[in-house]
Amino acid sequence: MDKYEFIKDVSTGIEVVSMENVRTTFPPHTHTGHYVFGIVTEGCIAIKIDDAVKQCKAGEYFSIYPDVCHSIEPVSETYSLVSTCIPGNSDMTGELDIIKKEIIGDPQMKLSIAKMSQKVNISSYHLIRKFSSETGLTPHKFQMQCRIRKAQELLREGHKVTDVAQMVGFCDQSHMDRVFRKHVGITPEEYMKSAILSKAE
Repeated sequence: MDKYEFIKDVSTGIEVVSMENVRTTFPPHTHTGHYVFGIVTEGCIAIKIDDAVKQCKAGEYFSIYPDVCHSIEPVSETYSLVSTCIPGNSDMTGELDIIKKEIIGDPQMKLSIAKMSQKVNISSYHLIRKFSSETGLTPHKFQMQCRIRKAQELLREGHKVTDVAQMVGFCDQSHMDRVFRKHVGITPEEYMKSAILSKAE
């Protein structure tokens, strides 16, 4: 049976994620401002960064720099791993930083490609292409992952799932449930049961 556990240290911002006997595929995403270090404890996964694919078997580790787009797929029927997300410096040196920072700071906003393209003085078409080139994600997908990260934070604070869906900009709870499961591997309700807050002494 699959098992997830999320441990967040509120003093340091470090988060440890433990997954046991899961089949989850994680779509392309980034960890904004976080280094990720993980070790596979059972089974085998494939990590894709750009066009490179690396397989990690039981006992092997992987590391991912902040803001690097990657995806994870199971190679074996199920796998288990433990990963640690450590806060670090985000590479905000690109031309589109103003847009990325705006989405990160206010993920629930209504995304207008036209308005954003005006801010950086390029066409909407070139904005989407350049944003995808810099982040590995379209502006919409980047916003969705930012909404889910914000939703996780609010759920850990004790907010109700229905309220969180509205607070982060989803049209309803079922929409958030679908996107949340896609990014986290479990539903918001399951996440609330799996999340542990700790504080270093």
